[in-house]
Amino acid sequence: MKARLLGLCTAAVVLSACGASPTHSARPTLPVSKPATAAEVDLDALPILPEITPAMAEALRAVYRAGQARGNQPRALAKLGDCMTDNPYFLAPLSAGRFELGEYSELKPVIEHFRGAPARAHGGQPWDADAFATPGLAAAGGFNVAGPLDPTWANPEWCRVDESPLACELRVSRPAFAIVMFGTNDVNTTDPASYDFYLRAIISQTLGAGVVPILSTFPTRPENPVKSRQLNQIVARVAQDYQVPLLNLNRALADLPNQGIDPEDPTHLSLPPDGRADVFTGEHLRYGATMRNLLTLQALDRVLRTLGVLR
Repeated sequence: MKARLLGLCTAAVVLSACGASPTHSARPTLPVSKPATAAEVDLDALPILPEITPAMAEALRAVYRAGQARGNQPRALAKLGDCMTDNPYFLAPLSAGRFELGEYSELKPVIEHFRGAPARAHGGQPWDADAFATPGLAAAGGFNVAGPLDPTWANPEWCRVDESPLACELRVSRPAFAIVMFGTNDVNTTDPASYDFYLRAIISQTLGAGVVPILSTFPTRPENPVKSRQLNQIVARVAQDYQVPLLNLNRALADLPNQGIDPEDPTHLSLPPDGRADVFTGEHLRYGATMRNLLTLQALDRVLRTLGVLR
């Protein structure tokens, strides 16, 4: 019953900007934090890759141990987000094994850690795809930050009645890690207090399931850079408050052509002409999709080494 009530109060989902159609809007009725405190965050001063302090490392190890005791899979990775995450160019090309690392050869172990292991071994259905290639059950084109918490959008092939997409993903995949990035659609649809509330709910539920999240800032929407920055400041503040790793993608994209987004569609990252977002050399790194893949691998590598999963 509690899960059902949560679903009913998290119906602020917009499925339009990335190609879907239904629209719902509702303010959360539960207490929210004060997103105004996020205004103090200087995004340009935050590092691009996560800085894991000793205190954070200790907290993350406790979460990871709790997840392993629950049966979470160390080679499963949840992808939570909108159309930038529910995208065939985000991490999925790495599954084919054609990646070119160039000067980033140290990332091969983290790629091999996730590559090749079925990502839904506990899903109750046959599944061969690995964590890179598996579409996330809590990622969808058009999602805003409330989407993963609303049972309306759960995949009936995998999810139970009244189960949210996030709860379904955590149950079916039993991931040890999660990549979390929302905001592209929220810039035009979600007020800061609601964005803060729903993002904290996602991180709280993820940690509660023994899953180590990596929270990411999102690319600037060119038509509203002020709101983009405001929401990204909230992302950074949530990461600080929950002591979880922050990937400051927004800062990394700032120096790329068109800030790393597709000039014809600001809800998608730019892609190299040959479509190879798994080539981490030369001109390929001037495109947003390639840069996000590289930085995500670097963040995962840093987290896995902190936890002792990789040595």
